Amino acid sequence: MIAAILALLAACGPTAPEQLPENTERVADDVYLFRHGEHRSLFLVSNDGVIVTDPLNAAAAREYRRAIAAITDQPVKFVVYSHYHWDRVSGAEVFTADGAQVIAQARCGARFRDNPNPAVVTPDTTFDDRYDVTVGEQTLELHYFGPAHGDCLTVFLVQPAGLMQIVDLVEPPHAAFPPDPNVPYVKPHNLRQFFAAVETLVDDRRVSQVLASHARLIDDGSGGQQVSPPTAPAAIIADQARFWQAIYATVESAKREGHVGIDSFVRMRKVDLTPFESFDGYSKDDLRIIMRRFVGFYDMGR
Repeated sequence: MIAAILALLAACGPTAPEQLPENTERVADDVYLFRHGEHRSLFLVSNDGVIVTDPLNAAAAREYRRAIAAITDQPVKFVVYSHYHWDRVSGAEVFTADGAQVIAQARCGARFRDNPNPAVVTPDTTFDDRYDVTVGEQTLELHYFGPAHGDCLTVFLVQPAGLMQIVDLVEPPHAAFPPDPNVPYVKPHNLRQFFAAVETLVDDRRVSQVLASHARLIDDGSGGQQVSPPTAPAAIIADQARFWQAIYATVESAKREGHVGIDSFVRMRKVDLTPFESFDGYSKDDLRIIMRRFVGFYDMGR
């Protein structure tokens, strides 16, 4: 699948004035996504250096560095982690060896101390709720609104382009069912508050587009497949919030009306499926599993 994704991306990538590497997509002036397999990572180029996010792993980071070097001779000055999951944040030593500094939200730093991995570079700088990383004319705003996807998911806001990335939680082209219906990293106790805060930020800053953090094969509408786009309108955030709101509402209603079985499954024959059918990846079986996770939250606070 990864080989097919890379082949399609090479053929269908956006045009650009300069010749971009095959694994790089321009999404705004001096704002790019680096692709490795199914992952996309954001980086910003300025006249005084480069800001990199999520190095992925050492092999990917070496490709990442080569892709950047094909665009600019400016050094990478900062590496920013989106959250603590090793599949996104390993390999930063490729950049720190040349002097880059690593930045992450404080709870990520605590995670790395409690559960160290030699492949993950410990952050040089941590922050609580808000931090701006500025190099030259580019700024990457870092916003933390509490646990959402894991404990320390950081919302990236690119300025002055007005682009947002919410890694692993909001994914172009459309709001969708999560890839893993077990949703092991979703934090139900704060998810509604998280999305409410993000939507407020979108309105306040007039965010126009959301950036992808994955490249997946999707239906092209003609019986074939195409690579998922690198961007989507910011309305996808409200749509994804609506998905989770429907999960909460369904589980709350099922518990109130006694439609939750002894095995903690919502009795699906009692559920109105209509609110979920419009979301990409719709699956009644997956919906049952997701709801079980949320029943566990209401039963035990987990």
